[in-house]
Amino acid sequence: MRDGRDDVVLAVTMGDPRGIGPEVIVKALARTDVRTRMLVVGSGAVLAAVADRLGLHPALHAFGDAPGAQLWPALLDVPGFPPDRIEPRRPDALGGRASIDYIEKAVALALAGRADAVVTAPINKEAIAAAGARCPGHTEMLAALTGAATPVMMLVNGPLRVALATTHVALRDVPGLVSVPGLLGVARVLNEGLRRFFGTPHPRIALCGLNPHCGDGGRFGDEEARLLAPAVAAAGREGIGLTGPEPADTVFVKAAAGAYDAVLALYHDQGMIPVKLAGLGAVVNVTLGLPIVRTSVGHGTAYDIAGTGRAEEDSLVAALRLGAQMARTARAAR
Repeated sequence: MRDGRDDVVLAVTMGDPRGIGPEVIVKALARTDVRTRMLVVGSGAVLAAVADRLGLHPALHAFGDAPGAQLWPALLDVPGFPPDRIEPRRPDALGGRASIDYIEKAVALALAGRADAVVTAPINKEAIAAAGARCPGHTEMLAALTGAATPVMMLVNGPLRVALATTHVALRDVPGLVSVPGLLGVARVLNEGLRRFFGTPHPRIALCGLNPHCGDGGRFGDEEARLLAPAVAAAGREGIGLTGPEPADTVFVKAAAGAYDAVLALYHDQGMIPVKLAGLGAVVNVTLGLPIVRTSVGHGTAYDIAGTGRAEEDSLVAALRLGAQMARTARAAR
């Protein structure tokens, strides 16, 4: 049914019911400048309770089996989390189980072609672990649900795109986890993701160095010469525009100025800090290497402010817009 909205359907998971996910979703639904077709996957009772507390009452229509007659925005109501259990605001198995249920149902919709992208509100790693999840976070869970071999986390903030070679690991373990085959695998996924979802025919990717000044000729470590340079050479032989290694203290400045289409950082905080420093409200987390489009907010559950009305929806709105843009770009290339 034509309603003036973008025809891209975004399956939006509610995240941890005790976090700020329900609040930022309600606020995004209430905005007149968000014109995507949102399909919220979560607890209708929790969303209604949050909306009442905020004094916002966006219409949500039941999601049905007749796409041509569907009204938007829509709700796939997933029972199981009672709204009277929102307090206390802390991670536990109940919230973790609900978070997992929403993700599983949203991914199933995308794989079945009923949603063009999945946009996720924040979950809590401790909560999903308490619920028995074998995956430590969203990225790994999405890979397991879709059968993806090499999921790649990429953070986007305006023109700055930063992918991570390693994610949630101890800093002391990073040097041992970096390898030529591993870097080449991530570079392949990143290169294809930039082409498929961002419309970049010949991506320019900078590989970030590990050590200060890229090791300064081996004085501060040999990983650049032993691992990173060979990975760049191997990528070049496959036609991938990977350059470097580049010193971490300057490469992000160059990327923000347009010298590169993306930076491949070697560990979590190396990539996260520059992206978030550019503005927390615009950060979007993207998972590449999946058979579906997935974007997410750039923040966590924020239990400390959940229920206060202070949560800002800007990151979710940015994730919605980027998810829709990626889905449209992929559709146009088919």
